Amino acid sequence: MDELIKFYLVFDGLDIKNNYDDVFIAIKDEILLNHNKLRLKFKFDKYSKLALSKFAKNDRKKFSINKVMSRFKAQKSVNWLLNEGILELEKSREKKPTPQNKKEKLPKYLRRYTIHDKVKFKNHFDRFWFRFIEPNLTLLDNNKIEQVLEIIKLDFENYASLGFEALSGLVLKKYLNLEKDVYSFWTKDLEIDIFYEFDDKVMIGEVKYKDRKVCKSLLNSISLKCEKLNITPDKIIIFSKSGFSKELLNIKSEKLLLFDMDDFTILLE
Repeated sequence: MDELIKFYLVFDGLDIKNNYDDVFIAIKDEILLNHNKLRLKFKFDKYSKLALSKFAKNDRKKFSINKVMSRFKAQKSVNWLLNEGILELEKSREKKPTPQNKKEKLPKYLRRYTIHDKVKFKNHFDRFWFRFIEPNLTLLDNNKIEQVLEIIKLDFENYASLGFEALSGLVLKKYLNLEKDVYSFWTKDLEIDIFYEFDDKVMIGEVKYKDRKVCKSLLNSISLKCEKLNITPDKIIIFSKSGFSKELLNIKSEKLLLFDMDDFTILLE
């Protein structure tokens, strides 16, 4: 199941004709060796390419690209990419601070507080391209295929974590037969991978795409985030690529739900 997920997180949005057992062999044959043909798909202006390369990293806040270009060019590029369907907007669930009554005046830092929406790529191949291929086209043009492949291998776990998080939301929705989609929650200071409200109840969770088991200490991290948000979760959800420690598995609580790679087969049904 792990290899199948890897293929999806790379080739969603790109048709390939051959069958492969190893995602990195497929990346080399289908993408790296064909980069000159594939690059024709991305004939964007330099600001749009710069924005996409920035968003392909894990910082997806809509206005994060203001750091690498003027605000005007950033807004124009993002709006164009959204209108073209290359990116999609992910609205923040954070609520802006408001006075408790008419006489109360918020501190200046709260009055100036800005809630940041995020953007996401419509398909995984486009994100893969601007994460790994676009920044390394010079190497590929100089036939440094193996060097680029090594760059991809070294950072693939970080790259795949975002897509794995999105798939985890789909697994949870199907497993619990939820009506609404599962989203993440973020503020200026913290992020929660899984956040779901229903019938005055709240589910909170974390997703770990790591080559090591998740330990009980993650529960402490989740508890600290809940305290900061003044939330008492009714369910705590943890997804792990590599399973869980015995200590975590031995916790007997209806409040805690643990999901590993085997649970992702529900997406194939």
